[in-house]
Amino acid sequence: MPVSPDDALGELQRQFVRELLYRDAPGVASRIEPRGLDVQRRLAIYRTNARENFALALEAAFPLLLRCLGPEEFRRLAWTYQRACPSPAGNLFHAGRRLPGFLAEHVRGTADGYLIDVARLEWAVQESMVAADGAATLDLTGLAAVPPGRLAGIRFRLHPSARLLRTDFAVFAPWEALQAGQPVSPVLPGREFLLVLRRDSGVQLQRLPGPDLAWLEALEAGATLADAVAALPPAEQAALGDLLVRSVASGALTSFD
Repeated sequence: MPVSPDDALGELQRQFVRELLYRDAPGVASRIEPRGLDVQRRLAIYRTNARENFALALEAAFPLLLRCLGPEEFRRLAWTYQRACPSPAGNLFHAGRRLPGFLAEHVRGTADGYLIDVARLEWAVQESMVAADGAATLDLTGLAAVPPGRLAGIRFRLHPSARLLRTDFAVFAPWEALQAGQPVSPVLPGREFLLVLRRDSGVQLQRLPGPDLAWLEALEAGATLADAVAALPPAEQAALGDLLVRSVASGALTSFD
């Protein structure tokens, strides 16, 4: 079966990327026309551009991680990560999607384990930044009009930009300090429950009490109001009104069906 021009071009592009990242596609060099410049020099230019653009995209997406590691160590991480998880698309925004998992494989249980939560937070911020728009506030009038017999079956929806995080390290304060241009303290052990949300002024971070996070996690998973309440401790069930008010005031809950 003959190979189509599109398939042939796709294979050549894949081989070109392999030669840039891993130097293991020597057949590519024979297809490059020197035109006054050594073939290896031409490849070196592309290789440098690919590495630098990838690293710069990660720096823009992970500024706190960059601050924690320092420029040189961050570049080494970026290039190692690029070889392991090359970008699947020309849009380098998505380049950092697998970085938290990559770090989890390599530094979990070490003194650098805090970097995992830093990367998780910063990627959640990136996702929140480009998420779809949603209603600004919950329709309380519509909620009040729901017949009492149908309240248990309500499913609240989180704003599309909402991201929920449980971390083992206290990343909130360092991230906030970096955004404000203030000195960044070391990232220390300390469990935090966080809501990442895009507001009119930009992406914001909020600390949540544990029960609030568990409640929002249940709603995010599609639980009905009755099921989400049943998963709460008795004291929180008794204060459901306050919990609902906090969730609406935070901007996390903006619709229901």
